[in-house]
This record gives sequence, C-alpha cells and structure tokens, in this order.
Amino acid sequence: MLQDFIESPLFGLVLFNVAIVWPLWRILRRAGLTPWWALLALVPFGLVPVIGVLAHSRWPVLPVRQPRKTKARRTA
Repeated sequence: MLQDFIESPLFGLVLFNVAIVWPLWRILRRAGLTPWWALLALVPFGLVPVIGVLAHSRWPVLPVRQPRKTKARRTA
C-alpha cells in the first residue's frame, strides 16, 4: 500500500507542494504578513498574487529607511 503511494505521481505532487508552501509560510511570517497567503500556492497561478503582495507591501519587520541627505553640488 505504501509502496504504491510512493510510486504514484500524487506523491511527487505532495512533496512539491510541501517544498513550496512551507518555506513561503516562513517567509510571510518573518515579513510580518499573514502566513495563510502561502496556501494560495496550491492553486494554479495562485503564487502570482502572493509574489505581488510580498513585492508591493510594506514589511513591518524592517526598519523605516531614512531619507538620503543630499550634498551641495559644486558648479564649475
């Protein structure tokens, strides 16, 4: 029974989903976002909105960047 499951394509699919969802869950949690977004990776093309949320949201864990101080320019 177990040997049949290991040889089936379903086993590879389960391993692939675990390999995607588990690290994504940790990344979202460390970014200060809800880790439930990681379950969207199980849906076809569901990873696209997750990447968009990660790319375009403010990460509350990171410190706020200070604006750069501009130096006075010399004119020739």
